[in-house]
Amino acid sequence: MSPDTSKIKPGEASRASTGIPLNLVVLTADLVGYSELVFRDVQSSIEVLRETRGIVAESITRHSGKVLQTPGDFILATFDEFGRALKAAVAAQARLLGHHRAGSKQKGGHWKIGIAAGEVYVIEEDYFGNAINVAARLQSLAGPGDILYTLTSESHSGVEGATLQDLGRKKLKNIDEPVQVYRAFLPAYEIFLETSRLDLKTPPRLLKHLKKPTLRLESFRSLNSAQESRLFADALVGEVQLILSRLSNSILVVDPTVSVAGNHDYVLSGTIQIGGPYLRIMARLTSTADGLTMWAERYECDLESSFDVQDQISREIVAALQLALTEGEQAQLVRRGTKSGKAWDLFQRAHDIERQFTREGHEKAKDFYEQALALDAEYLSALVALAFCHLDEVRLGWSKDEHDSLERANALCDRATRSAMRNADVLALKAFLGFFQKRWDEARAKMQEAVQVAPQSPEIIGYQGALFDLMGDYRAAIGAYTRALSLSAHSPAWIPSNMGLSHLALGNNEEAEHIYHEVLEHHPKYVRAWIGLAVALNRQGKRDEARRAADRVLLLDPSFSAAEWVKSRPFNDDRQLDAFAADLRAAGLQ
Repeated sequence: MSPDTSKIKPGEASRASTGIPLNLVVLTADLVGYSELVFRDVQSSIEVLRETRGIVAESITRHSGKVLQTPGDFILATFDEFGRALKAAVAAQARLLGHHRAGSKQKGGHWKIGIAAGEVYVIEEDYFGNAINVAARLQSLAGPGDILYTLTSESHSGVEGATLQDLGRKKLKNIDEPVQVYRAFLPAYEIFLETSRLDLKTPPRLLKHLKKPTLRLESFRSLNSAQESRLFADALVGEVQLILSRLSNSILVVDPTVSVAGNHDYVLSGTIQIGGPYLRIMARLTSTADGLTMWAERYECDLESSFDVQDQISREIVAALQLALTEGEQAQLVRRGTKSGKAWDLFQRAHDIERQFTREGHEKAKDFYEQALALDAEYLSALVALAFCHLDEVRLGWSKDEHDSLERANALCDRATRSAMRNADVLALKAFLGFFQKRWDEARAKMQEAVQVAPQSPEIIGYQGALFDLMGDYRAAIGAYTRALSLSAHSPAWIPSNMGLSHLALGNNEEAEHIYHEVLEHHPKYVRAWIGLAVALNRQGKRDEARRAADRVLLLDPSFSAAEWVKSRPFNDDRQLDAFAADLRAAGLQ
């Protein structure tokens, strides 16, 4: 739908329609999960859209904003002043919260909003401009009930009733320069979302995120005829492939020498040019689904002053791939946390092995993390990861001395805190330490602080779900896991596997079975999913299938026992633990 340009102020429409820019504040809003609502119930989804879109649009006009377009579940609006745009957004979320609290019969109806200021062009009733692109990107990153915005130079004091949070500078998709991003949210809305999850069915769209990304590496094209350039291009692609081959639990790589169409999700390609002692590399990651460029970067260096340029650039490219596909912002923290290429490589291998969720893999991961710290004792990501390994030993019943494991985790946490007190991973680590040391309130507070520091991190939101599980708040846990899945194009297996346990705790056995089948389709060696599946099947009377799942557990982890699982206390309720152990034994896991 194209709006009437009369909505632009008199005197400006003619300028805009000829391509002269207008300096405006742009607000974009999107209805969360609308496609899933339509998939389940078309009529109800239309009612949800009309009711809630009307609330947002009215809040915009009440604050002197102009609604330009409302195509489907999207709203595009402009304001003359930033303060009015932010007040309108907060008012919209407050009214939506009241609408949901009033007991709307329809499920869903949460909106996310992005705001940016800059030039807007109106050409033949179409709208263009960087401000629109930035606002749309911010809105896409926001969560239900959230408002993300950026400022050019204008200061602001906030809006009554909303909490403001500085998220730092963020690199937005297809936006050249990082932008300073802020978040405005209603604490009451966050509480509402955590405590009133009525629909505990996992959206089918989110379960598609369990598929590991498959990447095809293409030879980098040499822009000059120098033999040195072609050799460097081949060597660079080989180095990237070598690193990724060690991360097979995270990213699958298609052999570049095999020409097979349709068996990959992304393509990494690029160009190389050598001029004298200088090297310039352009690398690009493209989605095969729609041809969009997900990431592109240029690297320049002096070949005479760098002895390991090939190694450096290949690590930068891999970190960028993880940023775009799997790890989110954590990938940049890992890459920039050490100057040692060997330490970074050891960390990557350890992190990938951990995802197998086996005793053997756990011990190998610890060894790699320790080797990384031997090379760089201040490597923050390795300190935190090794501390979590020791905590996992306690949580999973693998520790030979729980007191010693907790002491080691605590010592590593102290070292990490001295390096970065406000790091989200460090705060999450403190939250779990607080839980195991029975400091419940401190654990909740630290985890909430971690989420505030990194609200768009699937790993941190997943940690929040795990803490909710340990504390017996299974509905809130499912809400956190669902949000974590929505934040990652390709989720690690532990997040949906944990969510399956939450469903089992609530008696949603069919949903748990569905989740575990989806996990195992893409991660067939993930033993935790086989454990949950055995229980889900047994509870539905599918005895033979449950026994086959139990056989896979013992094949992957011959030392597994129901008694050890109970000792790990995945649930804080003794009745839940007893019931789970009984199901494991009934499936053949003694």
